[in-house]
Amino acid sequence: MLRLELTDLVEDGFEIALTGITEDELSRLSVGVGELEQMPEVPDGDRSPYRDMTFILYGEQFGTVERAIAKATKPREPNNPNRSPQGNALAAICAEYLERVS
Repeated sequence: MLRLELTDLVEDGFEIALTGITEDELSRLSVGVGELEQMPEVPDGDRSPYRDMTFILYGEQFGTVERAIAKATKPREPNNPNRSPQGNALAAICAEYLERVS
């Protein structure tokens, strides 16, 4: 998430040096280095429990997904480590769907 936010700042012309993050740290985060030719290999044991997914939606699919996530979004439960309300909502929608089709 930090990489994405810093990349947005760089693209918007923000003087990234004001963050106090060194160029070496920015390089390790792949900020300001352009597109990667390929994803770096990460050993299985070093994988974060947080995972990122990207979807391409066509036409009204976006509105449908957006409305479903908005309806499923609830306050975060204290024992849930995921602080993303949208991620939690999507997980709940998928769990309910899987219960129905199983």
